[in-house]
Amino acid sequence: MSGDHVITVRDLGRTDYLEALALQRACQAARADGEAPDTLFLTEHEPVLTLGRTHPEPDLRQPMAAVEAAGISIVQTERGGDITYHGPGQLVVYGIIDIKDWGIGAVDYVSGLEEAAIRLLGEWGITARRRAQARGAWVGERKIASVGVNVRRHVAMHGIAINLAPNLEHFALINPCGLAGVEMTSVLRETGRNISVPEAGAAFVRQFEAVFGCSAIMRT
Repeated sequence: MSGDHVITVRDLGRTDYLEALALQRACQAARADGEAPDTLFLTEHEPVLTLGRTHPEPDLRQPMAAVEAAGISIVQTERGGDITYHGPGQLVVYGIIDIKDWGIGAVDYVSGLEEAAIRLLGEWGITARRRAQARGAWVGERKIASVGVNVRRHVAMHGIAINLAPNLEHFALINPCGLAGVEMTSVLRETGRNISVPEAGAAFVRQFEAVFGCSAIMRT
């Protein structure tokens, strides 16, 4: 999609969402100033609900008391999209990328993230697709990946979350992505396979390279 670019990949392991958010913001600013490379962060989070920039009120299916009882925090972010859940068993990929330098727009970038996820899921025998009016990746009527980005000074942050084997009951607390009645699914539910986050992360990077025509360099 974008030509021959190099991207640094960092596996953060399991992280607290606020710590990862602060890292993204710092790296976005540094990339915009030409002081950092294009980077992919691979992670999974402790349980958290995040809100898109235009949806500051959480779209819940259950009372707030149920969210609090589950020990799940809520964080306002600057990404696009609506409410979503992150938690253990979910691969989260954050790209800090100068998309102008790559010769693509925000919609192209989001579509590329979706395509990489769809190809990844295909490796495990899952036929997924995208929807123009509901971004992410879908298996039939069930959603398996969610995407949302922020672009500032031509540099993207946030990214895509792919459900490997998260606690799907936590999604039942909300209207995922603001879609009433939508059902979330996972690789485990669709195939019975419990794919680890590190394995999925490495496979996603290969698909990202193929979709965007770039080369990845792993960094500890």
